[in-house]
Amino acid sequence: MNTKMWVTGTLLSLGVLSGVLPANAGMISAAGTAAETGTVAAIGGTAAAGTDSASSEASAPTPAAAAAQAVKTSSASSITAFGAGWLLKNDGSFWIWDYNQSVPTQVPALTGAVASYPGGFAVMNDGSIKHWYNDYYTPAITVEPVSGISSIADVQIWNNTVVADTEGAVHVMVRTDDPYISAIPPEDEVVFVPLEGIDHVTDIGRFSEIRSDMIDTRNTFLKDDGTVWVDDGKLKTIAPIVNLQNIVQVAENYALDKDGAVWTWPDSYAYDLPAGGTIATKFSALPSIRSIKHNKNSTLAIDSQSQLWFWGGTVTGYSDGWVYENHPDPVLIKSLENVKDAFVVEHSLIVWTKDNKVYETTIARDSMPSNPEFTLLAADVTAILPDVRHMIMQKGDGSLWGWGVNKNAELGYGDYEFMHATPVPVQKPIAVSLNGENVPLTSGVITRGGQNFVPLRSFFDKLGAEIGFDGTTKLATVKRTDTSLPALSISVNAKTGETRLNGQAVKLENTPFTVNGVLYLPLRFISEKLGATVQWLPQEERIAVTMK
Repeated sequence: MNTKMWVTGTLLSLGVLSGVLPANAGMISAAGTAAETGTVAAIGGTAAAGTDSASSEASAPTPAAAAAQAVKTSSASSITAFGAGWLLKNDGSFWIWDYNQSVPTQVPALTGAVASYPGGFAVMNDGSIKHWYNDYYTPAITVEPVSGISSIADVQIWNNTVVADTEGAVHVMVRTDDPYISAIPPEDEVVFVPLEGIDHVTDIGRFSEIRSDMIDTRNTFLKDDGTVWVDDGKLKTIAPIVNLQNIVQVAENYALDKDGAVWTWPDSYAYDLPAGGTIATKFSALPSIRSIKHNKNSTLAIDSQSQLWFWGGTVTGYSDGWVYENHPDPVLIKSLENVKDAFVVEHSLIVWTKDNKVYETTIARDSMPSNPEFTLLAADVTAILPDVRHMIMQKGDGSLWGWGVNKNAELGYGDYEFMHATPVPVQKPIAVSLNGENVPLTSGVITRGGQNFVPLRSFFDKLGAEIGFDGTTKLATVKRTDTSLPALSISVNAKTGETRLNGQAVKLENTPFTVNGVLYLPLRFISEKLGATVQWLPQEERIAVTMK
């Protein structure tokens, strides 16, 4: 089963999100970065949210079975599935955050999505597949059709985008610099073609391999017969890894068999590969293991006694000069027991225990001790979606919480503070309608102090207002254009939040504010002054505005 989770983080402009599936969907992953992190029974080497890690105590589940296990969201929530930068609601709406969308923002063109996968791929309720990406420089979100595949079980993204479908066939996304087909695909469509030489695939992974002075990235393919195959780094030749049988999980250059044994194969050679191909050997330093994870530098394993093992990379130094120290001997972490799952996020070891508590300790040290001191981050956590540098958690009440690096609004909190060392709430996905019609916003509703704010240019013009902004004075204006009604002008100072109604200062419960250069104004106050009626519909998480 694929146990990877992707980022909606770095490189979200590529449309890469992280993810997990709703129970009624095929496998779900995410759009996020082109670097692995790890989860849903698929965006780099961790376990499905809301479930234990891949188990060696039974044969590997099919992708469809893994999908059904992947997300168990709280019944108290309208959220049916979520990833590290996206969510699905029970009304069929699809929401993203990251970069120009600092909070959950609805993507109307993806309404009806039932699953989301790495690379910005969404499976719709009519069986079609769409690809989405957002623009780093503008709030634009582009959605385009996908051809050449009719289902998705797993996605791997690096030099190429490779998809395994639910029948085990593998397909490669056509690039303009790769001659998989003779004709260049249209600009507004994503095209896949079959990859020859491999079939019956349930999971796709990758690992970096150093040969002489060259670093290559090779794709791995776990087949339904328990064998693992590897390509030449160019998807030209694919051959089995010697000695691997009955494998249920692959994490970079480590594999776990159904009996709980861990296997590994070299990821560096002095020169060329040996003539016999890639050869795996048993990693005998561990007891019976039920799940493994590898994040390029550090490796984690959970044994049959729910104990956590750590080996590989710790980090020393400073930003832009980090040095990874390799420690090949596994260390049993004795500080915590009853481990449900564990991840490496940024430079932290995150441990989720069976009593639904989440703990953190640093890997920024010379070596990992057997009794590291952990800090409690959160309790009552029912699901976790980790990414490379941040993670999203769901609590028992259905609320989402983010932790970690937030330089590009990865936590959906509505700010761009570089790091949140304590969990912060992801803003609720609140829709806005006008006279019963959904109104798309360039960035979602931000709630502060119980008051809802929307971007200056997202909504008020639809109420017949004229919107203006003076870049010199930083003064925004909202003016009524209906001459049959009394003149009305609202001005807001983007620097101070000072608000005036027809020239008179107005005291607001919460001051307007700016996020990432976008001015947010109070929705109810301005809408009602323009003559609209505003109603909050809590069951739908929707603000209904009516304008005659």
